[in-house]
Amino acid sequence: MIVSELISGLGNQLFQYAAARALSIEKQSPLKLDRTWFDADIERQTPRQYGLDPFALKPHFLSESERSFFLNPDSRNILNRVRLKWNSLQPYYRQRVYKEPHFHFDANFFNAASTSYLIGYWQSECYFGAFEKQIRQDFQFKQAPSGKNAEWAQLIDASNAISLHVRRGDMVGNPEVVKTHGSCGIDYYLAAATKIAEEVDSPVFFVFSDEPQWCREHLNLAHPAYYIDNNAGDAAYCDMQLMSLCRHHVIANSSFSWWGAWLNQRSDKKVIAPKRWFADNSKDTGDLTPAGWLRM
Repeated sequence: MIVSELISGLGNQLFQYAAARALSIEKQSPLKLDRTWFDADIERQTPRQYGLDPFALKPHFLSESERSFFLNPDSRNILNRVRLKWNSLQPYYRQRVYKEPHFHFDANFFNAASTSYLIGYWQSECYFGAFEKQIRQDFQFKQAPSGKNAEWAQLIDASNAISLHVRRGDMVGNPEVVKTHGSCGIDYYLAAATKIAEEVDSPVFFVFSDEPQWCREHLNLAHPAYYIDNNAGDAAYCDMQLMSLCRHHVIANSSFSWWGAWLNQRSDKKVIAPKRWFADNSKDTGDLTPAGWLRM
């Protein structure tokens, strides 16, 4: 059994699922999801909910007894004590609980045991690129855009659409998140928009943000632009769906728009991502973006 601990926002959950799904295929082992993080009654920096329901994947969730097997085995049981001792002697990637050792791709990932509980973010296509066909099938949206989003989808389809994602919210308003992550500045967005517009005929920008009014007031784009402002709260995944329908992308330092760009299946898409993904630049983000994406 391969278990993925799901935590944080939708983009992170997609990475966590994709890596675990790939490992489960490689090991021919069933996949289960642990979503208990979302049920814990503790204060979060940013409130989150389990977000994979809109996708075609068919989840199986970890039971309490199965969770105890991995995270809280009964040490009074002699057999469990033997197993725990043996487990402690294994390399980190062969242990029952496999914790991501660093941000960049871990080359030992596919050497993990066929019974593993994965803890981490796993933010690299390297973890699941070999199983791209299956991941894309799992991440198909179950419902087509409807209402206002259907209108946006028609506009996107009728134009040389470029999604541009500006994430603010906790990235500018929460001191702890700002310290770790931070938000891309106006200079990045204007430079990226200029660069991609030079390579795309008749570009039309579709701006996605948790603060669309701020974008209207501060983003002086030199091309036609629409500001998507109707998908707050539980409908936020609709922004990702609309992003995926665009032909090209300017993403934020955000796993949400990373997936919006990745889910676009066009082979000729252009994607611009920020070089600076974290505020302190201490993490190796060299394999964060797929080959062919430009970082600025």
